[in-house]
This record gives sequence, C-alpha cells and structure tokens, in this order.
Amino acid sequence: LNDIDLQGLCAMKFAVFVVSTTGQGDPPVNMRKLWQELLVASLPKTLLTDLRFAVFGLGDSHYREFNYAARKLHARLRGL
Repeated sequence: LNDIDLQGLCAMKFAVFVVSTTGQGDPPVNMRKLWQELLVASLPKTLLTDLRFAVFGLGDSHYREFNYAARKLHARLRGL
C-alpha cells in the first residue's frame, strides 16, 4: 500500500485492499503512509465517491482486535 498515495487512489475506479492486522490491531507497516493521508480531517466527504472498493482483512480470529486495521480502513474509505 505504500506504493500508492491519496492522489493515485482518487484516480482509480476500482481497488481491492488486502490488509493484515499486526500486534494489537495495528495496521501493517506498508499501510501506514496511505493511512496517514486518509486520516486528514479536512478531506472532503465526497473525495472517493467514484471509487468502488473491497477490503479483505487477514489475521488470527483468536485476537480481540481481529481484522481491526481492515475494519478501520473500510470505515474510512466509506466516509470519503
């Protein structure tokens, strides 16, 4: 995910995200750059309305924060 930035994401029509969860629900290292861009509070709520996406979360279901990073990413993308 570090190979794409917010500008590149906005140019896409379709995107599939495969996201693992590490530690206590932490996003993977290769997601942090894009995640920081997505967290900017001043982003317009209509920024990604043309993007069709799917988020697949990977992890161990025995952990309390199972798929936490994927769920957070999905919620944020839906909000934009």
